[in-house]
Amino acid sequence: MCLKFESKGVLHQVLATCTINIVNYAHGAALGWVSPFLPLLQSEDSPLESGPVTVEQGSWIGSILCLGGLFGAIAYGYLTEKIGVKKSIASLCISNMSFWTIVYFGTSVYHLYLARFLAGVTGGGVIVTFPLFIADISDSKLVNYSTKLRIVTNIFNSHRVRGALGSILALAGNSGILTMYIVGDLLSYRTVPVVMISLPTLFAILMTLIPETPQSLLKQRNVAQAEQSLKFYSGLKSDQECTPEFKQQFEKLRNFILNSKLQSDRLQLQDFTSPAAKKGILIGIFLMFLNQFCGVFAILTYAVSIFSESGSTLSPGTSAIIMGAIQIVGTIASFIFIDLAGRKVLLLISTYGTGLGLTCLGVYSWMRSQSVDLTGLDWIPIASLSLTVFLFCVGLCNIPFFVLPELLPAKICNAGNTISMISITIFSFISLKILPILLEQIQLHGAVAIFASTCFIGGIVIALFIPETKGKNLVSPENV
Repeated sequence: MCLKFESKGVLHQVLATCTINIVNYAHGAALGWVSPFLPLLQSEDSPLESGPVTVEQGSWIGSILCLGGLFGAIAYGYLTEKIGVKKSIASLCISNMSFWTIVYFGTSVYHLYLARFLAGVTGGGVIVTFPLFIADISDSKLVNYSTKLRIVTNIFNSHRVRGALGSILALAGNSGILTMYIVGDLLSYRTVPVVMISLPTLFAILMTLIPETPQSLLKQRNVAQAEQSLKFYSGLKSDQECTPEFKQQFEKLRNFILNSKLQSDRLQLQDFTSPAAKKGILIGIFLMFLNQFCGVFAILTYAVSIFSESGSTLSPGTSAIIMGAIQIVGTIASFIFIDLAGRKVLLLISTYGTGLGLTCLGVYSWMRSQSVDLTGLDWIPIASLSLTVFLFCVGLCNIPFFVLPELLPAKICNAGNTISMISITIFSFISLKILPILLEQIQLHGAVAIFASTCFIGGIVIALFIPETKGKNLVSPENV
């Protein structure tokens, strides 16, 4: 019976996480939209009435998404405290729908600026709210109410569930990017938004079936609903199924949220100046910097243009699709190894591996620019970029996001998470804005040299200063 309840609890957590990731999948498609369609927008066959897009305008189409992400991170950091995590996530469908609508009806580059800004709002909301939602529904040992079946605890403990659910975040976003590479190669400019708008519509419908997290409901003083929510995420259907351990757990959670000094005190400056707080925030900002300035996100955004520059004999569209597929494989590998190898080990492997892959691409690109005979080596660009993307997805792509709640002190967890998410939107804006300019000024080999150097230096910082958080409890009633 215990195994049955714990299995249902994990199933409900997985289903809830998959449901919220529908909008993340749609956002991934919005991210990938630039790659297949920016070359079209810059050509003489541009679908815009304002004519072909210039290099400068193209860099703004790519990067303005990050300004929207900055706004979204701030806005959703506020909304999660006011209306709850689940309601905040549900509202993400509005900005995603708006993106596809404007792309369909837009006739000038300024319409695309607005569309990409709104797509960024969705992304900012995703990176702020999703880690909080996953932490809430998978923490506090929601699947561990029995002291009799220890083997069940080992299989379904909250740390493994949290790591697996966190990996779905990257898997859904990367799948959306791959989908856009494929449909962008097959469907017309105006057809794509008509097809893709079905995703946020489905998301809005399914979100009505997902309960708010127990923690958010208790913060809103909805005790009865919070208990029902905890039952759902624990796999319990009726009061008869509630064990004494469950009731004790809920009372601890209730007392912690409603009465703890941790929750009742307002945030003050000294909350951010403790050694643990400063270390957690600095590590969070550093990981966001490394996530963006390793260059992979920028490369994925401009994938078709990058492959045109690289000298690959495959068509740019086909190369982008292959790289997108490798991205999915890397994310699945992260899903498998995240709680076996540990966060820090995967971060090190991912960071140095990403730097190595970029170095291979840079050397090939430089040799090509020097007119070196590379006959028979035209497979190197797709191979090196595939290696780069695979190893990026193993660690750097997703670990920085859901490791933050494991690093930050409980009281400043939401605020610290928002600070880190704001920082990544700024870093992302810079990397996306400068890459097209770097490609024009110092060519591909110069651009990837900068990104590879960042990876190698970042690996040293990870090895020396970032702790392993595998198996660490998030704040819970049991720690009070």
